Amino acid sequence: MTNKVYCYHCMTYHHPETMRKMMTRSGVRWRCIRSIEATRGSLKERDAFGEQQSELNRAQARAYQESVMPGRRLATLSC
Repeated sequence: MTNKVYCYHCMTYHHPETMRKMMTRSGVRWRCIRSIEATRGSLKERDAFGEQQSELNRAQARAYQESVMPGRRLATLSC
């Protein structure tokens, strides 16, 4: 993963050719073109993209936790 760049927006690594530098309050950061394009859509499209990205992030975090603690099952909310 040495030839990939971290996207601060979607919190994943991408190839450098799919990234652009963006000026933020914290300074210059890398952001993927996919997330930049998603912000140009309507409010409904942006919300759908955000929900999709949140679900990907949750799945990634869940997979990481299960790999770190294989014998332990994550607690889930049940009604």
